[in-house]
Amino acid sequence: MAVNKSKRARIVITILLVFLFQQACSKLGSLVANMFDYSTIDKNGVFAWISIHHIVQALLALVLIIIMSKTYNIDFGLKVGDKRTGLKYVKIFTLAMLAYIAIISAIRYLSGQISQYDYPLTCTNVLGYLSFQLFLSGPSEEILFRALPISIITCLIPSEKGIKISKLHISWANLISAIFFALAHIKWTVNPFSVSMNYFQLLFSLVLGTMYGIVYQRSKSVIYPMMMHSLSNVAIVGAEYILSII
Repeated sequence: MAVNKSKRARIVITILLVFLFQQACSKLGSLVANMFDYSTIDKNGVFAWISIHHIVQALLALVLIIIMSKTYNIDFGLKVGDKRTGLKYVKIFTLAMLAYIAIISAIRYLSGQISQYDYPLTCTNVLGYLSFQLFLSGPSEEILFRALPISIITCLIPSEKGIKISKLHISWANLISAIFFALAHIKWTVNPFSVSMNYFQLLFSLVLGTMYGIVYQRSKSVIYPMMMHSLSNVAIVGAEYILSII
């Protein structure tokens, strides 16, 4: 019984530390991004700040990954892995996401629910933000919110353990990482204290995070979730831009 309690305590502490590390990476990314003036390249504040933020948080996560992979010999899936499986899921996901975006965009266009932006849709702003989504959003967030937590938690909770929905198996490590990914979309500040969230975005992030985690575990590589993440973000943002311009 003492062993079980000790193991449970170790699991809880590890999960809590992973969550706090993720939050710290995000906050440190913000602090570093705030140190620079982007007015010459991004006068509307659309893409430069968030690009620096994501680069910093990815680098911090990579430092911890390197340390832990050498110290504990943990595989964080930074290699190609099962290429055939990974690319198969990328293709299926991309087609499904494009179909979903096409349907939602048509509904929003016909109902007049068009997004309004607080910045002009100039070539620089559009290409800058789409470039961020394509090259930085997926790699940064998948390293921090998929490769890091799933690999660490799996050391304590085997991937065989989890929940089963029909024929779909979702490991506890994957589910926990997806929850952390969703929580990362909550905007909060300490001084002054404030919390704001979009419930649909939280649910959407939870579902997508779970899907990315399944592909990560089945392909044994974070590369394919990175591709899925970036492509979905570009498609979603691109569709919003097109609707707004039309």
